[in-house]
Amino acid sequence: MQYLILQNRNVSHNYFKLALDISEAFNVPKPGQFYNIRCGETKDPLLRRPFSMHRLISTKGSVHLEILYRVTGKGTEWLSTRKREEDLDIIGPFGNGFIIEESVTNIVMVARGIGIAPLYAVGEAFRRANRVTNIYILMGARIKERIFYDEECKRIGEVFLYTDDGSRGFPGNAANLLVDLLERKRLPEKFSLYACGPADMLRELADISEKFGFSGQVALEGHMGCGFGACLSCACPLKPGYVRRDKHWEKPALQWSEDGNLVYSLICKDGPIYDIQEVDWDEWLA
Repeated sequence: MQYLILQNRNVSHNYFKLALDISEAFNVPKPGQFYNIRCGETKDPLLRRPFSMHRLISTKGSVHLEILYRVTGKGTEWLSTRKREEDLDIIGPFGNGFIIEESVTNIVMVARGIGIAPLYAVGEAFRRANRVTNIYILMGARIKERIFYDEECKRIGEVFLYTDDGSRGFPGNAANLLVDLLERKRLPEKFSLYACGPADMLRELADISEKFGFSGQVALEGHMGCGFGACLSCACPLKPGYVRRDKHWEKPALQWSEDGNLVYSLICKDGPIYDIQEVDWDEWLA
């Protein structure tokens, strides 16, 4: 479907924010769901690119979708040159979204780099559902020049920054910062975690969740060739005893081994949001 571009601007270094008018769309996206965008006017690049919903803004009968993205290759480079009033070929929303529980009073969001894109919508959803929810945002990058969007995040919660080299904020990675905050009791004893970033970061967070006993949901960043379960390029191993299937996450594309000891999930159909404990991180990163 063709959607009108309202804005496409550079917000920091190679990060851009795209705004689209989706007032005529059939489905309203949930935080964590994604869209596939055709990033070219020819067959090169051939495949669409997946982008998570960053914000959804409803004003005076119109609905605007915002997508926060980083220029990393030919497709996103082409996307960054699109102008206001042009149309984009977009399909979606796809996948399962984050579960927003109105009764939760404390949430911790952990992001690295562009991982903040889908999490911002989570924070806004909690603000709408329960204005007394405490929101803590851990965000950072390898070096200080890669940190961005921290000022915007201060609008929805308390921000803690980190850099791997210690050039800004906490000296270390996201997992190091989370443990430090927990041990110094800078975070509530009970909270739900929402995270998006590299798989090795998410695995570390899963280990910490077991140690400290908090629940969590994570957004996986997989290579999705088609976006609707046909190409099987985004298969992810899950722990058979931890698979979560409910009214929020039906997981229609699960593939089980005959003995039931192995199960694979398609991120585009069953995800991209998973319980932090159901992903078999060791197998996926092996």
